[in-house]
Amino acid sequence: MTSRRAAAVRPSRRALRRTAAGAALLALAVPLAACSGDDDRVQAFCSAGEDAMSEITAAGSLSDDPQAFADAIGTARDQFDEVEAPDEIADSWEVFTSTFADLDDALSDIDPSDQEAFTAALQQFAESADSEDLSTASDELSTFTTENCE
Repeated sequence: MTSRRAAAVRPSRRALRRTAAGAALLALAVPLAACSGDDDRVQAFCSAGEDAMSEITAAGSLSDDPQAFADAIGTARDQFDEVEAPDEIADSWEVFTSTFADLDDALSDIDPSDQEAFTAALQQFAESADSEDLSTASDELSTFTTENCE
């Protein structure tokens, strides 16, 4: 029998899915694919950025497995760090990627099997993901990729 206290600290599947879905939706807000421009740096950004976004999207589907979710966020962080954004969107890319670095740091500091700590880390991320800076950065990246990536 599950105690009320244990039930209170264990996140509901719905809450985990909502947080993971938020991460996935955020990733989808900045669609990246092969670029149509001639600039090698822009092409490299579009390709590498698409790979990094794929990791975030994949992480969103792992909400029922906290350890796999944390591992996927770590992999995505590594890929984000390897992406070199063109100068005109470098600041926006940094805001976007630092948000996922913050999530990775939060998840690295806890045992994902500790439901209370895992939920707290996800809630902290959800709060930061709603920031105005992140929204502005996402809009700028979306505009850039719409104009420069197919």
